[in-house]
Amino acid sequence: MVLGGLMSIYGIKVSKFYKLCFRVFSEVRFPLRFSNFSKRMYGNFVHVFLLVYKERLNVSYRRFVRIVEESGLCRMLCIKRVPHFTTLQKFLQRVNKALFEKMVRACHKLLDLKNLEACVDGTGFSNTNPSYHYIKRVDGVQVKNYTKTTFLTDNNTKLVLNVKTHSDHASEALDFVPLIHELKSALSCVLADKAHDSATSREYCWNNGIEVHIPLRDWKNNRRGYGHLPHFSKKRKKAEKLFDPVKYKRRALIESVNSAIKRTLGGWLLARNPSNQQKQATLKALTYNLEILDKTIKIQLYINN
Repeated sequence: MVLGGLMSIYGIKVSKFYKLCFRVFSEVRFPLRFSNFSKRMYGNFVHVFLLVYKERLNVSYRRFVRIVEESGLCRMLCIKRVPHFTTLQKFLQRVNKALFEKMVRACHKLLDLKNLEACVDGTGFSNTNPSYHYIKRVDGVQVKNYTKTTFLTDNNTKLVLNVKTHSDHASEALDFVPLIHELKSALSCVLADKAHDSATSREYCWNNGIEVHIPLRDWKNNRRGYGHLPHFSKKRKKAEKLFDPVKYKRRALIESVNSAIKRTLGGWLLARNPSNQQKQATLKALTYNLEILDKTIKIQLYINN
């Protein structure tokens, strides 16, 4: 009786997560199958849901398959048996990362969010999770192998609006315009730190009617001498005049989002392929969004009632 009660409660929680995942999956019109000649045993949604739920549990592929078999998710997913763990791995390799990014961007549509005050910031997910004592004992050199991830988050709901990932450790300033471009109609204000101090980024926001607050770097000792160029000086003066330090303080809210994702879903990636590591980091953002959506919808229903 006790075990049955626990399983029923566990099943209800999973079904809510399942429904939210299906709504986001449908919002982006994710193809049900990649080929008309594919097997009808599993659809793309089953694979996507299992990958997202795996990130929620933060376990390996082999352990995740055992958990799914023991929890009875096959009945909810309408499948006869759980896919082999290599099936999920191959599906992750086959899917384009852009489809997962579209699912992340579609989450804010379920809440009909507009005129958003957003923040941009970068973080890193470790590609390995070695023991600190092992590294210290073997060679004393810390491993600096990570996947660079840049988030665009909403300050009010703490929702991840967009995400970009790289394995070549490029500057996060290069992701600023692509992050904003895909959601420019829903944004009213963007906050970022000095790493995104760029005339190109500011001009893009100004041209699209988006308020932007980025502190200026100190260019006094810069060898390139940008500060002596007339057009560059005008842009810096305009940026300095429009910068609001009070609003900029709200940029710290994105740090709580980075911390929440790493504390709940793990700050490391189990994938070995660089492409799969980027997709897994994107899946972590999607999993985090689904949990935030569940809490936000519950709060809205409570307020309306």
